[in-house]
Amino acid sequence: MSNSSVAAEALESPHHCGELELGLEYDTETEDLIVIINRARDLVGPIPNSVVDSYIKVFLLPDRSTNMQTRIQRKSNNPVFKERFLFGVDEADMPHRSLLCTVFACDKYTNSMLGECEVKLSDVELAQPYMGWFPIVDSNQGPAELGDIMFSLSYLPTAERLTVVIVKGRNLRWDKSANSTEFNPFVKVYLLQNGNKFAKKKTSVKKNERDPNFNEAMIFNVPSNALQNMQLRITIADAQSSEKCPAVGHVFVGPYCKGKSLSHWNQMMSSLRKPVAMWHPLRKMPEF
Repeated sequence: MSNSSVAAEALESPHHCGELELGLEYDTETEDLIVIINRARDLVGPIPNSVVDSYIKVFLLPDRSTNMQTRIQRKSNNPVFKERFLFGVDEADMPHRSLLCTVFACDKYTNSMLGECEVKLSDVELAQPYMGWFPIVDSNQGPAELGDIMFSLSYLPTAERLTVVIVKGRNLRWDKSANSTEFNPFVKVYLLQNGNKFAKKKTSVKKNERDPNFNEAMIFNVPSNALQNMQLRITIADAQSSEKCPAVGHVFVGPYCKGKSLSHWNQMMSSLRKPVAMWHPLRKMPEF
């Protein structure tokens, strides 16, 4: 069984999905950091060439337990926010802190992370107010040789229930089916605890589809005190006539992953009860 160290390998190089204009100011008397989320431009949404409803969450790292959030700006890829947030920061701590802005597209049912913008405070001269543009980076938006999968995560603490909704796949490629007349994808979701298989569920099979729509929910009972040791393994496989169902590719998500896999998990934990959906590229992994 693969573990979290395998899941963290081979991240895509970052790609930009827009820019964010930020303002920063530090009040030495009150030891407050003033953050201005001014506007964004050229946002790239989950659906190409479409307008988005967007909002931004603001964190002052390394603290992820506290965040601020802008209002939602409707139907614009160049939204104007003009919102100010205040963080109390000791002056001696300033060189060790970073500002993280996470940009989301949203609709009635889901939140999809478009990308992140991180600014190290040590890199900005704050002797006077500062305003500048920064790239919004999607660390997993690069080309995926095997295709991509979109799924949402949500956790309901009162019921201690983790819900995974397998939404859809796109551009699925499977070399070993090249000589076959059909490619019949389905998705297996493994819940791992300390790297070991804890539970497994799977979707229905989509007959001969490279861009399958699943929209199937899978529910796992997970105590809140066990979440820090849990990890999800999402696997797309090919249902063949033989007993074997070879794996096309995999995605790991959890607290010990990196890049978007870690961001997706963290956003689920900071948006309890509300589904957070993201695209992930499939990776080659040892078959099981």
